[in-house]
Amino acid sequence: MYAFLKKDILVLVRNRTELAVLLAMPFLLIAILGFALSGLLSGNSEALLMEVAIVQEDDEQQGLTRFAEALEKSEMPAAEKSRLKEAAETTSPATLLQEILKGESLSSLVKVHEMDAAAAKRALEQEEIVATLTIPEDFTFQALQKMLLGAGDGSELQLMISDQAATQAEVFQSILDEIVQSLNFESAIFRTGVEAGAEETQPQFGGVESISAAEPISSFQYYTIGMAVMFALFVSGIISSMAYMEKKQFVFQRILLSNHHPFIYLTGKAISAAVIALCQFLILFFFSSLIFRAFDLTDLSFWPGMLLIAASLAVCVGALAAFLTSLMMRFNNDTITTVFSGIVVTIFAFLGGSFTPTDNLPVFIQQLGGWTPNGASLQAFLIWAQTQEIGLLWEPLSHVLLVAIALLILSLLIFPGKGEA
Repeated sequence: MYAFLKKDILVLVRNRTELAVLLAMPFLLIAILGFALSGLLSGNSEALLMEVAIVQEDDEQQGLTRFAEALEKSEMPAAEKSRLKEAAETTSPATLLQEILKGESLSSLVKVHEMDAAAAKRALEQEEIVATLTIPEDFTFQALQKMLLGAGDGSELQLMISDQAATQAEVFQSILDEIVQSLNFESAIFRTGVEAGAEETQPQFGGVESISAAEPISSFQYYTIGMAVMFALFVSGIISSMAYMEKKQFVFQRILLSNHHPFIYLTGKAISAAVIALCQFLILFFFSSLIFRAFDLTDLSFWPGMLLIAASLAVCVGALAAFLTSLMMRFNNDTITTVFSGIVVTIFAFLGGSFTPTDNLPVFIQQLGGWTPNGASLQAFLIWAQTQEIGLLWEPLSHVLLVAIALLILSLLIFPGKGEA
């Protein structure tokens, strides 16, 4: 077994192209993505600080007056009219929107300027701002009618964004969407309370809820992990392609003639892939920590957990290499490894979140990615990096090991015996 491992490592070391794919390429991508997206994953809002303009075309006071007049003309009880008037004055949507955007929670992310339409358009064209938010005429009256009475079609905010700052503009649009959804949700609850005769006099808007006490992940940490788990899959393709060359050059046949069982050869490929993948992890994490300060090399309590996860994925990579080798030997076609390295790895990288977190993707894609070797390992790495709680690793690592067992069983079933090779 040691001879097989030594042979594969020596062949790999002599192949500079494959070494570049396994070590140089992921390190280069870590550097590019880490610097390009520095601060975004860790919640550093300075990386996304945006300047936006608000164009106020609505007369808020006039809208409140019209709403009060409409209430007076209605046939509802006087007590209910009074409550709705008070709610309208304290929850005017235009005021709430501006208070949220100018509030302390968004002060480090959004800088708001009040402009007229012409000035805002000019600033947007000159790229002085990333977006223009227009509060249209009659917005207050129409919005209050819809929010508090459920009457009319409501009103719409008008948003113009810059193509030159797409990321910032999209973030600002997402912020607005969240604010509008919250306003609509809270107003729906309020209307239900009014109809039921509840004592609540006004909806409560705003607020931030913390859902996790975990430490944020930096871009270098995320992409060190993301690239490591993705490029580990390439090890399987490289090892199986070596097996194909050995079959073409009759190395495999000579091994069989030396009275070695075919499964010994297959096991050797699995062990070689696992050892190389583990070495790849150690090299990438070491240099990323040394150069980019991704992780603390002196934290002795941190690295055992990382090593456990890396070893689990290395076992799965070995099983995957054995599976690809079995397929290639069975069908005598190296197209299998080419398709795997060129297409399947890319799909796995997307599903597993190597390039971008999958939080905003559909749930079924997140669940599917959690069963890919790289996706489950990425989850485990992130959990450990943020919490260092060993118990939380059970679910993702069980996925990795179950996939490894399934691949090994399939490999043994598919791999040709002595008389079939």
